[in-house]
Amino acid sequence: MQIKTVRVQKRALTCNSCEVDFFGYSEVRDSEVKLYECTDCGAIFSLANGASLEEGMQGKFCPDCNAPLEETLEEKTAAGICPMCEGRDYYGSGAAEEVELETYCLEVSN
Repeated sequence: MQIKTVRVQKRALTCNSCEVDFFGYSEVRDSEVKLYECTDCGAIFSLANGASLEEGMQGKFCPDCNAPLEETLEEKTAAGICPMCEGRDYYGSGAAEEVELETYCLEVSN
């Protein structure tokens, strides 16, 4: 699976359960891509607006945890998972900044 660099909002987060600090990501306003996340491991994927999600994930597995994407991929307005307890209950603890992030690209190349 190819890597694609996309513009995202990066924000410091703090886990409500174990108080660990980590970073989360969300789409940039007027973004040309949608963000997706593997629910098993938290790997972040991107798909260009208008591209077929079904074609992009059909028969593919997460490069990080080998889970089938058809079962674990979810669209996220904000992606992030606590690296300590793997919880998704967190709050923003810092200002957001626009950064470039490497994601797994879901687009099907012709």
